[in-house]
Amino acid sequence: MSASRRKIIIFYILMLTAHIGHVIEEILGRFFLIEKVGGLPQFLLINIFLFFIVLFLFISVLKERLWSYRLSIIYAVIMIINGLGHNIATIISGKYYGGFAGGYSGIALVLIGSPLIYFIRKGIPEIRRQ
Repeated sequence: MSASRRKIIIFYILMLTAHIGHVIEEILGRFFLIEKVGGLPQFLLINIFLFFIVLFLFISVLKERLWSYRLSIIYAVIMIINGLGHNIATIISGKYYGGFAGGYSGIALVLIGSPLIYFIRKGIPEIRRQ
């Protein structure tokens, strides 16, 4: 296994962990969208469904599927935007609890998502050669 592939796996696992932490932070901080989607059970169902999609992507990355590398870049970009969005909205509104909770884990999403994109892009040529 190449060093680049190892880094993809490490950063992907970190992103999955930060993703779970982010949802937990949103719940504990009473993120305002929880009530907009019909309450906590629906919010959890939506997030569990989305997480399983990403878990499937990760498994496909482990199997070295080129399409999963490309979709994983999109996932990482979405998570970076998500993390930045929570922080910007909290700063603008001044409201964390009952507002835009998710900013602390949002920082992790940004810090992990950026190198994840870098290492995935670096790994795509290796996948193409196979």
